[in-house]
Amino acid sequence: MTKKFFKYQDVDWTLPLLFQYDTIWGTIYNTLKMFEIKPPKANLFGSPSNIWAGGRMPALFGNFDKETISKWLKYINDINAYPTFTFTSTTLTKEDLKDEYANFILETSFEYNARFIVYSDYLRDYIKEKNPDATVVASVIKANCRFQGPNKIEEATIENETNYYNKLLKEYDIVVVRPEYSKDILPYHPEYIDDISRLEVLINQPCIKNCPKMPEHYKFLERFNKDPNQDCGFTCIRADIPNTIFYENNLIHKENIVEKLVEHGVKNLKLQGRSTKITIEELLLILTDQMFNRDGNNELIINAMENNLNWEINKFSEIIGEQKELSSPFA
Repeated sequence: MTKKFFKYQDVDWTLPLLFQYDTIWGTIYNTLKMFEIKPPKANLFGSPSNIWAGGRMPALFGNFDKETISKWLKYINDINAYPTFTFTSTTLTKEDLKDEYANFILETSFEYNARFIVYSDYLRDYIKEKNPDATVVASVIKANCRFQGPNKIEEATIENETNYYNKLLKEYDIVVVRPEYSKDILPYHPEYIDDISRLEVLINQPCIKNCPKMPEHYKFLERFNKDPNQDCGFTCIRADIPNTIFYENNLIHKENIVEKLVEHGVKNLKLQGRSTKITIEELLLILTDQMFNRDGNNELIINAMENNLNWEINKFSEIIGEQKELSSPFA
């Protein structure tokens, strides 16, 4: 007997593909249409390099003209997805809001139903002033920096964290919660949250619970992006954790936990994957394993996705033209 194709029904997916692996969603979308299966809504997140971006190194460096960016974003809209910019710099100032290139990206993106993941409340207000209808998402980094690390603002008690998310729900359209909360608290107490349908849950975070170095790690990535040659002196603690302890204490959500969350009303699921140096074929496999059931006839559909990937890459390259190499796997 074949299970339903989608592991979780009626959810939107936020996927680590923008300006790098966009063709993965193009492949999934067009293959599902080929089998007359209605694709779910997808938000593709990432960012070209700019002063508002934070975290992991972007796939696109340098300034790109309006024609190139517009072609890229139109492709994303054509595959029924929403470009979602990671404007998550933790050091953003009011003066940075004047940056010409970042504003060019922002103004161009408004034309293509873009969404914005932000850390700074200044930037949230700035985006909403320019476009009140824009969807602005509170980055998980906000909660990580508040509740983790030696410089945390307050202890991560259930009450403190619940109150914080309910506060953010009044200020943002979508709120990404720490995996610690969505894995250990939310499945058992969905009533704590005022509007669970506007939470977003990261289900495949491989870090350990309450990692004390998480905020430091993120800020290291920000510094490294600005100057890859500098020695920032950061070492991830995972290297010193035995595998048995790591597997018992990581933040990857088991399928039954995600099913509970969806039953309780969670509508937004997020997958990470930008930091792993893998091929585009491997990332397609990782994402499809998280999103779809493989048993029975479903395997035929996923095999078709794998077979269609090169065709989609070639089509995308023809659309974008000179930017062909930017959709290739990491070196």
